[in-house]
Amino acid sequence: MKTVDAPMAAKLFLGGAKNLEAKKEWINELNVFPVPDGDTGTNMTMTIMSAVHEVSSLTDMNMYALAKAISSGSLRGARGNSGVILSQLFRGFTRAMQNQEELDVVDIANAMQKAVETAYKAVMKPKEGTILTVARGAADKAAELAETEEDIVEFTRLVIEEAEAILEKTPEMLPVLKEAGVVDSGGQGLVEVLKGMYDVLLGKEVDYAAAGASGAKPVKISAETEADIKFGYCTEFLIMLPEPVSVQREQEFKAYLESIGDSIMEV
Repeated sequence: MKTVDAPMAAKLFLGGAKNLEAKKEWINELNVFPVPDGDTGTNMTMTIMSAVHEVSSLTDMNMYALAKAISSGSLRGARGNSGVILSQLFRGFTRAMQNQEELDVVDIANAMQKAVETAYKAVMKPKEGTILTVARGAADKAAELAETEEDIVEFTRLVIEEAEAILEKTPEMLPVLKEAGVVDSGGQGLVEVLKGMYDVLLGKEVDYAAAGASGAKPVKISAETEADIKFGYCTEFLIMLPEPVSVQREQEFKAYLESIGDSIMEV
């Protein structure tokens, strides 16, 4: 397979969403950063399923409409840090694909780079060892593979292989992960999305309802870790502006947000 058209791209997206949904409770068990509240899998699933709803409602399946449905749906449904970052990965990816009729490995690699750029820009203080790191490593591998590999199936397999290798290194980047004996939950969620897409490429019929993952260790959060949490809630706002604001005003607003919360993202 050398190209993917819009209907196939939609199937890939839906496959990734279903696999993430099936693994959400397992991903919740991995959640210790940035707040150990055990909801990364739930938040990522709510985010992607909001986009699934819009994709499923499309009557004219073309790449532009699909890109808009994924981008707008995931943004409106974004929940928590992991969900917002996931929505920004989709936002960047779909911007790069929306004007294409078909996608080859070069198009996909370029879109993955745009996805990473968009997600990093959204996070005011990016932290390595998270979903961002896994996404960047996968995108870098995709760019390397696009120079020699034309088959999308093999391309995807190798990208996932690299993403999993980087995911396994996240405990060395974030001490809180190493202490809990887990990999980054958001990174794991992203890998599950990619694996669901790969299953579709392989033509697998997967019973996602019975495909729950196993092997996650119960996460024990120390009293010291809990005491470090100053702001205990994830809050999302959609701010509708009647007109553009100046860069200075935007910077002032960001500074204000940092004074009343942490792990701030602005998209």
